[in-house]
Amino acid sequence: MRKAFIFFIVLYLGYFTAKKIQSKWAEVPSKTEKVPNDSLLSLLKLDKDDYNVLLYSKANGWVHEDAIAAAKKIFPRIAQKQNWKLTVSDDSALFSTAQLSYFNVVIWNNVTGQTLDSLQRETFKNYIETGGGFVGIHGSGDDSHQWEWYDKNVIRTLFSHHPMKPQFQVGTLNKIGDSLFPAAKDFPDQWKWEEEWYVFYESPKKHGSTVLYNLDESNLVMVGEQEDKQWGMGEDHPIVWYHCQEKGKVFYTAMGHKGTYYQDTLYQQLLIEAVEWAGNNSIKCN
Repeated sequence: MRKAFIFFIVLYLGYFTAKKIQSKWAEVPSKTEKVPNDSLLSLLKLDKDDYNVLLYSKANGWVHEDAIAAAKKIFPRIAQKQNWKLTVSDDSALFSTAQLSYFNVVIWNNVTGQTLDSLQRETFKNYIETGGGFVGIHGSGDDSHQWEWYDKNVIRTLFSHHPMKPQFQVGTLNKIGDSLFPAAKDFPDQWKWEEEWYVFYESPKKHGSTVLYNLDESNLVMVGEQEDKQWGMGEDHPIVWYHCQEKGKVFYTAMGHKGTYYQDTLYQQLLIEAVEWAGNNSIKCN
């Protein structure tokens, strides 16, 4: 009888202990909460009368940690100076039709890998082709996105490799295009710059882009580490270019691997002019 009583007490206490733990679990919110797109509009509090710029830095491929952090630090200062309304977010939920309609320009700050799902990709494609502005920085032009439309129509070329021995070299950029980019006249004809120089399979010029700066490979090592990467692009090695994509505008620079580069005032000015150009519908590019 005594054993049966003890068993009953243990069973009783166990039941209420389990119920208490269950209720505590129910009180703990999920670590991953999906915010409905409709609520994002009220969270951002955007006004279409502002010059709205989105700085998006999600990286699911190679993460350029220093560069991403540096851009996130410098762009708010630039935005204040230029009177932009800047949104800094790595949330792909912003790539909805309703939300993107508020942005004049979307900056991809070293975005690598697949960061958008199929619906978000289609929405972003539509955003650009119906008049949105895009500025891509460095890693945003690598080959990790696995998105054919993006490679062919936004970057308009395919990344092959970059040198590793040495990885960083000081090279000379030669300005070659200025007719369709009004601010080009304010940039030097030659620009000395250290970079992890990207090598592409072909020039985007072949697909309708206007190249602003070409790299002089003369005294540089362009070969990659793999056996099939023992080559450079020769005299036609684009680093900065731009074009229209349907009704939208695209600007890309392969510059921007190191965080320290974002302290350079001339490089900052290039980014400023790129954003101002990409979102200004009065400036045509074809």
